[in-house]
Amino acid sequence: MNEDKWEKIDVVFKLKSPLHIGYMPFKESVVSPTRYYVPGRNLWGAITKRITEHLCKVPKADDYQKIGKQVMENFRFSYFYLCDGKTIYLPRYTDNGLKYGNITKAEFEHRFIGSIVSTGIDDETRTAKNKSLYEIEFINNRFRDENGDIKPVMIVGCIWIKKNAKIEQRDLEKKLGGIFIGGFNTISELILGGESKYGFGHVLLDQNKEIRFSDIPPFKWNNPEEIEINSERPIVAHLKYIKIKDIKFEGEVELLTGRGYYDPNELKDSNNEKQKFCMGNSSSKGKNNSKDNVNPGEVISRPIYYFSPGTVLKKLKEENGTGEKQEKSMICKLNWDGCIELNLQECEA
Repeated sequence: MNEDKWEKIDVVFKLKSPLHIGYMPFKESVVSPTRYYVPGRNLWGAITKRITEHLCKVPKADDYQKIGKQVMENFRFSYFYLCDGKTIYLPRYTDNGLKYGNITKAEFEHRFIGSIVSTGIDDETRTAKNKSLYEIEFINNRFRDENGDIKPVMIVGCIWIKKNAKIEQRDLEKKLGGIFIGGFNTISELILGGESKYGFGHVLLDQNKEIRFSDIPPFKWNNPEEIEINSERPIVAHLKYIKIKDIKFEGEVELLTGRGYYDPNELKDSNNEKQKFCMGNSSSKGKNNSKDNVNPGEVISRPIYYFSPGTVLKKLKEENGTGEKQEKSMICKLNWDGCIELNLQECEA
C-alpha cells in the first residue's frame, strides 16, 4: 500500500487531568505504575469508544467490536509522548541509563510524575481494610518549568487515516482541526488510559498549538506501511521481538499483553488475509467475546515479546559498491496498535 492512500495529521493533546497508562498489575505490589508515554492501542480504544457512542444511541458490546475493527482498518496511530511546548520527551537508552529527551529518568519523574495513595475502608470498624493500601502513579497535567512557572503538559504524536475511508458507511475525513465524521470531530477530546473513576485521562485537542518535529520519527513518517528504522537511533514504539540477522541492541525486551472485553487481535485476524509481515497471534479460546455479559478485563490477550521504546538497534554495517561500510536501514510497518514490525526479509528463516 503506498503513501497516496494515507493522510497524516500531527496531533497535540493538552492534558486536562492527570493520565494513567498502566501495566498489567504486579502480584504482591501496592503500586500501580504508569507508562511515561501513550501507546497507539490506547488511542485506538479511546477513538473506538468515542465514535461508537456517537453513532449508536445505546451501544452494545457488538457495536464496539464492529466499529473497533473499522477503526483498525482505517486508522494508524503513532505512540504519543510528553511535551512541554519545546521538548518532546522520547525515551532512549544510553551508556548512562535510560533518558527522556535530554534528562535522566529521575529528573523526568520529578518533573512530570505524581502519585496518590488510597485504601479500602472496613464497613464495620470504619478503619482501613487489611492489605488494601493502593498507590496509583500518574502523569501530571501540569509541571513547573525552570523558572518556577506552572505550565500545561501535552502529548504529541501522529494519526493516519485512509483516503476515502468510511465508518459505518459514513465518510471519515481529515479537515482543519481534526478528523471528522460529518460534523463530529472524532479526536476533539478523548478519555485515555485507566483510573477514569478518579477523573484521569481527559485530554483535549489543542488546535492552537503547532508543534512540529519533522526531523524525528514518527513525525517524518509519511507512509505507515513502509517505515525506515536506522541503526543507532532509538525506536519510538514497541517493535516485535524476533531474531534479526547481524544485529545487537541496547535497551530492554518487554512482554506485552492486555485486559479487556475482547482481544482486539482477534478482530484484526478475523479477515483471514495472507500476512506479509512477522505477526504474533493471540487467542482467548473458550470466550465468546461478542457476549454482552463478558466482565471488564475478563479476556487477556496472548503476551508477546517486544523491544521497548527507546531501545537502540545496532545493525552491523555492510559494504557498498566501493568497498566502504554503510549502515543498513530496516523497513517496518505500523500496526493498528502503534507497534511496529519488521518485513519478513529482515527476519531469519
